[in-house]
Amino acid sequence: MPVIHHLPEEVANQIAAGEVVQRPASIVKELMENALDAGATEVMVLIQDAGRTSIQVIDNGCGMDPEDLAAAFARHATSKLQSADDLFALQTMGFRGEALASISAVSHATIKSRTVQHEVATELSCDGGQLGQARKAAGPIGTSITAKNLFFNVPARRQFLKNDAIEFKHISETFTAIALAHPALKMQLKHNGKDVWILDAGNARQRVAQILGKKANERLVPVEEETDVVKTEGFVLRPEHARKTRGDQYLYVNKRPIRSGYLHRAIVEAFEGLIPAEHHPAYVLFLTVPSDRVDVNVHPAKTEVKFEDERAIYAILRSAVKRALGIHQVAPTLDFETNLQQHVDLDARPIPAAPSIQVDPTYNPFKESTGPRTGGYRSPNPSPSATARESFDFFAPPSSPQETQGAWDFEGGGGSDRPQSGSQGFCAFLAPHFAVSSLKSGLVTVHIPRAQKHILHQELHEALQAGESLASQTWLFPEDLDAAPSNHWADWVDILPRLGFRWEQDGSALRMTAGPHFLSAAQAMEWLQDLLRAAPDEDEAALQTYVLAWLDHWSSTAPIPSGGDLQTLVDRLFACENPWTNAQGKPIARILDGATLAAQFA
Repeated sequence: MPVIHHLPEEVANQIAAGEVVQRPASIVKELMENALDAGATEVMVLIQDAGRTSIQVIDNGCGMDPEDLAAAFARHATSKLQSADDLFALQTMGFRGEALASISAVSHATIKSRTVQHEVATELSCDGGQLGQARKAAGPIGTSITAKNLFFNVPARRQFLKNDAIEFKHISETFTAIALAHPALKMQLKHNGKDVWILDAGNARQRVAQILGKKANERLVPVEEETDVVKTEGFVLRPEHARKTRGDQYLYVNKRPIRSGYLHRAIVEAFEGLIPAEHHPAYVLFLTVPSDRVDVNVHPAKTEVKFEDERAIYAILRSAVKRALGIHQVAPTLDFETNLQQHVDLDARPIPAAPSIQVDPTYNPFKESTGPRTGGYRSPNPSPSATARESFDFFAPPSSPQETQGAWDFEGGGGSDRPQSGSQGFCAFLAPHFAVSSLKSGLVTVHIPRAQKHILHQELHEALQAGESLASQTWLFPEDLDAAPSNHWADWVDILPRLGFRWEQDGSALRMTAGPHFLSAAQAMEWLQDLLRAAPDEDEAALQTYVLAWLDHWSSTAPIPSGGDLQTLVDRLFACENPWTNAQGKPIARILDGATLAAQFA
């Protein structure tokens, strides 16, 4: 008896569905791409229970004739491809003809569609690959496709879906990735009846600002470069907004979102010297490549592509980003803080007066002079004026070695590795932002803003590790928060109080009344909007990541302390585990001893 036989159609469809439909976000991607290919100008995505219960995509595209509905559910049935040669001239997002067949194989799928030539719509269902009967229904021009009870006939696949927060996070990321590539379309995403994204039609910059946040518009650096090989356009965010965590990285080929570690590395190399190591730049970049020089038929998900000349595209992309950064004068700042003599306090020095010049009108250069020749000028007084001497304030040296016994000490000569304050030690301010304190064998200089940030970093880290909530600061003027674009508000409601946020709710209006104590109201609102763009991770350690990653980009707004407060700051710094360098490896405190001074005067 023959052992090789044809698989039943429903089994073959379920096997194929495993490649196309990996999770609810896969269905959203396929159906949104179909809507784009249909010429839609408005696309609405309705989700129930993160896609487990229902996924519906509604568009106002050209629609389908009643005769085509049944064929749409068949495998390898498509209107976008006629021959193999068409693969090298693709102008559509879809082309395989597998999406609807795969979706209907693992769900209860329904199509309702109407063309401009018909007065009513036609509706057809397909449950687990079994076609129903077509019937007339009311509906506008366009297509509505619904997939309910995902993986109802594949319980193992349904069991391995993540929780609703994670699954909807993938759906939201899929939606925004497609929305960024089509700014001229109006798009809307709803989850359990609540608006998550409402994106009005606009231009590319407006759409990027809608997705990445209102403040992103000020941070965008436009990229534009066109060659015979590839056209590159889009935006990168300024280097100071790079982060340790990945995110806000969108790369497209012919408006198709792709994943390419190779091309991502080209963008990272363009930021070389501008961002710290292990930081990731944010970007939204579109590559336009001739259709016959790129192969998108690599993977069923169509997120991987093959280029005819990948190395050339790599070099052009890196050059385009680097050139854009150069044109917009984005350059690394020079760090002179390792040498104290590089900092000159111009305010502490008097502006020298213009030299007085006296001319002898009787002087004749051609006549022999009997007196000393002065050249017609009188030399200025070489001795410094009293005003100049009074403008310099020097510390008086100790009159005897015994007076330094209470001064701060550090490891090296039998002393402690941590400075110890004493009555005879001094702590003074050195412009623009340094503190100078005495040691038993020298001086220690402290970068005050970095010290403030470093101390706060350790305090927050210890509080979060202990499971404590961050301290709040009530704002004099509450800030209004628009809950509609804040797509994951419900997911963050129980977490935000731990981060120090407080608010009042009046219907759908939210008024934020307090935020983390170390942020201004504007900084706190910027951080809040950044958090709400994605669902939170369930891992407790993620809470520390959210806080400390944001702190990396936070600039201290605390005033420079003076007097005893300055001494307290230095004491708190040296109570930290590592007072010398911060988390980015930059120096906070430096020792200036006799040997260093000798080298400066060599």
